[in-house]
Amino acid sequence: MSRCPLVEDLIPEILALDIWWPRDLFRLALISPAWLFYVRKLLYSKPNLRSFSACTRFARGIQYNTHLQSLIKGIELCPTSTDGSRCFGAEEMRAIRLILGLDGLQSITLGGEMAVCAERFLNCLEHSHSIEELTIDGSLLTNSLSARPSFEWDEVMACKFSAVHKVRFAHLELDILYTSTTYQLQLTDLILENVDVISGNLPWLLQGTTTLKHLRVLGESSRELDEQVTFVLENYCLESLHYQVGTSPSWNLVLFDRSLASAASLRSLHLDGVRVDSEMLRTIHDQCPMMEQLYISGRFVPLTRDEWAGCIASGLFPALQKLRVPEGTFFPPFIKWTASLEPALQMACSRRGVHLLG
Repeated sequence: MSRCPLVEDLIPEILALDIWWPRDLFRLALISPAWLFYVRKLLYSKPNLRSFSACTRFARGIQYNTHLQSLIKGIELCPTSTDGSRCFGAEEMRAIRLILGLDGLQSITLGGEMAVCAERFLNCLEHSHSIEELTIDGSLLTNSLSARPSFEWDEVMACKFSAVHKVRFAHLELDILYTSTTYQLQLTDLILENVDVISGNLPWLLQGTTTLKHLRVLGESSRELDEQVTFVLENYCLESLHYQVGTSPSWNLVLFDRSLASAASLRSLHLDGVRVDSEMLRTIHDQCPMMEQLYISGRFVPLTRDEWAGCIASGLFPALQKLRVPEGTFFPPFIKWTASLEPALQMACSRRGVHLLG
């Protein structure tokens, strides 16, 4: 019985399925030159290197292969030492310099031990003006007793990443140095996840940026976050704000307590883990009259279903299109709603043309 050969044009469609492990891709690459071509493009588009030995092997493999170098559009360097030591030798550093010297990189992630004083490694970038996404992620060293992930932002970094669109800092200490030099980043998205701002404030990082549209801030304690987020709301016209507090809920959220003219630009707001009552909703309504998407989640919201329905029926947030509310009411304790409480809020949203998200 003859077999119908696979049409090579289908290979990219097959590889586009998000089901392949690296070992599967290695096996597929052995089928034919056509499979090798497409698998190689996929594997080399954004390599993820998790050890110093992987960095040296990878650098050795691409050093004299310009074709492979041309496939690399992003890189994730997150090496950790197996013996717990942060020391690495000249060979590993040469490999890192070669990788960071690649032309055409559009995104870069530094993690693991390269998230410790991360600015040291970013200074090795030779073509930083092509970088559109920058991530410094210290999550792999969260429990480390010998080193603390950290990053220092100054005017040198601002000049190197003048074309960056998205910046994500996670699980690290951030120092922001003040500079009298005015610069404008092309930044549209700023994400801070469990970041301790040791010195400085976010406007020092953002300077005269006019493109910032989306801010996402996650942390354990609102007392450490409110001030920094307020600084941004005061000075930049955001379209969306995602503010999430972990184990220490805010009982006195101060983000919207003062008059913030720039907050009127907000179209999407997600508050998670903070206390939101009817008074807070009215305050947000006054500050953000053009709100289109409102997402409230967490277990510390004292509003009942009927109170939510009343807020919507009253005409609060006249431009609202999407709404998500918690699954219960915090009296305390938190009490989950039953299905019998659904219709009132659904009817209020339906009359307003608001899509109630489950």
